[in-house]
Amino acid sequence: MKSKLLLSTLLLSFAAFAQEPITFFYNFTGSNQAGTEEGDIYSLVTSSVNLNEAAAGANQVWNFNQLTSIGTTTTKVKVPTAAQVEEFPNTSAIVETATFPNTGGGNVTKYYLGQALTGAVSVTGAETSSIILNYNTTNALIGNFPLDFEDTVTGPVAGDFEAQGIEGTFTGTGVSTFDAYGTLTVNEGAANATPVSRIKTTQNLTLNYLGFPAGTVVQTIYSYYNATTVSTGPIFRSITTTINVPAMSLDQTVSSLESYFGQLLSTDKPALGAAFAIVPNPVDNLLQFSGNAIIKAVTITDVTGKVVLNTNASNNIDVSGLNTGVYFVAAQTEAGVTIQKMVKK
Repeated sequence: MKSKLLLSTLLLSFAAFAQEPITFFYNFTGSNQAGTEEGDIYSLVTSSVNLNEAAAGANQVWNFNQLTSIGTTTTKVKVPTAAQVEEFPNTSAIVETATFPNTGGGNVTKYYLGQALTGAVSVTGAETSSIILNYNTTNALIGNFPLDFEDTVTGPVAGDFEAQGIEGTFTGTGVSTFDAYGTLTVNEGAANATPVSRIKTTQNLTLNYLGFPAGTVVQTIYSYYNATTVSTGPIFRSITTTINVPAMSLDQTVSSLESYFGQLLSTDKPALGAAFAIVPNPVDNLLQFSGNAIIKAVTITDVTGKVVLNTNASNNIDVSGLNTGVYFVAAQTEAGVTIQKMVKK
């Protein structure tokens, strides 16, 4: 199993707590101007043991306490352009997930969402480095939000695909259900006995080329939501995708685990009075910040996206153990997470 994003954003004791409805799939509170975006930052993690997510129902307890951070991802919710709406009809928002920093390795995925006035949310398209799916025949309905426990939708999906220069059609089924609620604890991320509600989404697709079946795509996504966390999406998600296209010698199963770290600042809602800067930069052995932002935690990644330092220190951070080079500093403040480039001498 590879720990790499692939179609990763495509298809996408609790007895003391009252079960909360899930009010959104991905939330967007910014303006309707094309290009506006807001989102979250996640730790990309692996687990030394397989996560046990099979159980569904009320009052579940999920303890994912053997996670190791291997990088950082950002998930941004964006307003589509007119050209994107024309290509993926009915789209009202784009959810883009990328490893940070994006070093050109292809770990960027987009999926396109349509939201009706009734609250119905559907997938209208998906884009990765390996495949593009356009649900222009039958959108994939996720649900009619807000969702209550055990709400389930099952239906057909269909459209066009493009993969490595080959174009064809696809058909299949999608199932989404609010299948469980309980508490979530992780050793990497923000959840600590946190009340969560979970959506399980599965898709089973058949790819057709020249009228004949050419391959399959099967995906299962578990998304864990907390009603009080200020996030645009889930606070934990696991995705398993299997793609099998024999004619293209493509047969792989890919998994990714992402744990919520903090909120990115919206590009149309800058946090006035919360700015900071790295000074001096380049940095010798001590990372120092200037400005009036209250920094709660700092994560430093190298140019491959690997986390090299995590700390709750707010300033004067010892980086003497880092090699000379370029790094990216993600600082969590009261306004969200801001990322700046650092050069280490």
